[in-house]
Amino acid sequence: MRDFVLLVIIVGSLPVCIFQPYFGVLMWIWIAYFNPHRFTFSYMYDFPIAAAVAVPTIAGLFLNRKFNRPLFVRENLLLIVLWAWFVLVYVNAGREPLFAGHMADARYELVRVSKILLMTFVIMLVTTSEKRLKWLFLVTAFSFGLLAFKGTIFSASTGGQFRVFGPPDTFISENNAFGLALNMSLPIFYFLGRIEKSTLMRRALNVGFLCSFVCVILTYSRGGFLGLAAVLGAMAWRSKYRTLGMIFLIVCALAVVSFAPARWVERMETLRQEGVDSSAQQRLVSWGTTWNFSHDYPLMGGSFYTLPDVNVFQKYQTRPLPGGYLFSGPHSIYFQVLGEQGFIGFFIYFGIVVCCLLTLTQLRRRTLSVPELKWVSVYADIISVSILGFLVSGAFLGFADFDLYYQMVASVCVLKILFLREQAAYLAARIPAHPALQMSEEFG
Repeated sequence: MRDFVLLVIIVGSLPVCIFQPYFGVLMWIWIAYFNPHRFTFSYMYDFPIAAAVAVPTIAGLFLNRKFNRPLFVRENLLLIVLWAWFVLVYVNAGREPLFAGHMADARYELVRVSKILLMTFVIMLVTTSEKRLKWLFLVTAFSFGLLAFKGTIFSASTGGQFRVFGPPDTFISENNAFGLALNMSLPIFYFLGRIEKSTLMRRALNVGFLCSFVCVILTYSRGGFLGLAAVLGAMAWRSKYRTLGMIFLIVCALAVVSFAPARWVERMETLRQEGVDSSAQQRLVSWGTTWNFSHDYPLMGGSFYTLPDVNVFQKYQTRPLPGGYLFSGPHSIYFQVLGEQGFIGFFIYFGIVVCCLLTLTQLRRRTLSVPELKWVSVYADIISVSILGFLVSGAFLGFADFDLYYQMVASVCVLKILFLREQAAYLAARIPAHPALQMSEEFG
C-alpha cells in the first residue's frame, strides 16, 4: 500500500514539475532529505524517485522565463570552479596506478555530486522571492523534523537506551550523519519560529525543534553533541535576550546530564577522558594517514573515496588501526577534502565557506536596522548557524558533499540576489535608500 501511495504521489507530481519547476525543487528536497521510498517495502524501495522528479523539473526550466537576475555572484562562481576541479582531479587520478582500486567508486560519487550541484543551481534559478525561500527552508526543516519526531517516539518508548538512526540505506542512515543533519536544521526551526505569524505553524516549528534537539542527543554521536552545543550557543548569542539565553543553555545542559540514560553519559565521558576509545583512535589514525598522503599528492589529491581505498590507506597509515581493521574513511570533512581534492581543492571548498559567512555577516549588518528587510537578517542567521553546525559536527565525519551544505550555499546566493534586487528597485524609483542599502564596492 505504501508503495502504491508513493507511486501515485510521484507520478501525479510530474506534470506539475514541468510547468512549475519550483514545485519540482520542493519535491526533490523532500525526497533527498525525508527519503520516503525507504519507508516502503516493495517496488518503490529502490525506485529512482529523485531522478524521476529532477528530470521534468530541469525540462520545465525551458518553459519558465522567470529566473533570478543577476544570477552569478561570487559564491556560485566559486561553486562552478569547485565543480570543474572535481572533474579535473578525477581525470588526473585515473592516470595513477595506486588509485585504481577506488576509481569506480570515485566515478559514482562524481556523478552523484554533479547531480546535487546541478539541482543546486536549479534552486538558485527558481527561488525568486522571499516567500519561495521560506518554503524552501520549511520543506527542508519538516523533512528532517518528521524523522526527528519518529526518532523521539522511538526513544520515548525505549527509554533512550538505543541510538537513533536515520532512514536505512540513505546518506543519513548512520547516527553521526543523522546528528549532523539535525544540527543543520535546528536553526531553521528556531529562527523561522520567531517570525512566523501562524500559530499552528509556529507550534509545529517548536515541536520540530524540540524533537530534533532530543534526537541529536540520542544519536549518541559525540560529534553531533559538540555540534549541538555550538549551534545552541550561536542561537543564544544571536538572541535578543543573550544573557537569558546563555542561562537557559546551562539549565538545559544540567538537565541533559541529570536525566540522560547511563549509556549516553558513559559515551560522552570519553570526550574528557585522558585516554581515547577505539573509535577515537580510528579517527586519529585516519587523520594522520590523510596528512601523510597529502605530502605525496599535495595539489590534486586522489579524487573521491581516496582514503577508504585499502591500498592507499595501508601505504600511508601512521600505525595499524585498532580492532584489526584494514582501512578506514577520512572521518572529517577537512581531511576528506584535503585527501580527495588536494590543497587547491581544500582552499576552493573552504574558500566558499568563508565567502558565504562574510556575505551573511554583511547582509545581516546592512538589513538588521531596516524594517522592510528584517527578513534578510533572519535568513542570514539561519544559514550562518546551520553552516556552523556543519563545520563543527563535520570535523568528525566524512560528510563534505552533503546535499544540505550545497543548499545552504545556494541559499546564500539567493539571499544576496534578492538583496541586490531590492537595492536596484530603490535606485530605479529614485527613492532615497536607507544607508544599509548603499552597497559598498567589496560586496559583490
